[in-house]
Amino acid sequence: MKKLIILFFLNSIFSQQQIFDIDYKKMSDIIENESTVVVDVRTADEFDSFRIKNSINIDYYSKNFLDSISSYKEKKNIILYCRSGRRSYYAAKLLQEKGFNKIYNLKGGILEVKKKNLDFKSLNN
Repeated sequence: MKKLIILFFLNSIFSQQQIFDIDYKKMSDIIENESTVVVDVRTADEFDSFRIKNSINIDYYSKNFLDSISSYKEKKNIILYCRSGRRSYYAAKLLQEKGFNKIYNLKGGILEVKKKNLDFKSLNN
């Protein structure tokens, strides 16, 4: 019986999709895949100030967050980012619980991209 419980526990741990923390360079490589969506989980005001090119805005704090993002569940890769990486991590955990596949979190968020002195004008749509 103990073996069965342990196997069940291990299966439930490993059956969840992993969340991958990635840097901007790795994100750029993943974006090349046509089945990738980049989601900015910040507020609309934050998104309007600057954003990563071709990203969409779905506010994590919105009561419609899960409904809005559910249409992207079938995408091969979902890359989430926010200001510092915290909100996008929590959003990734929520998506993981809802059965989404291949979830990526931009480590350090926009702040980390800014540190690299990238030209945000070229990143804006």
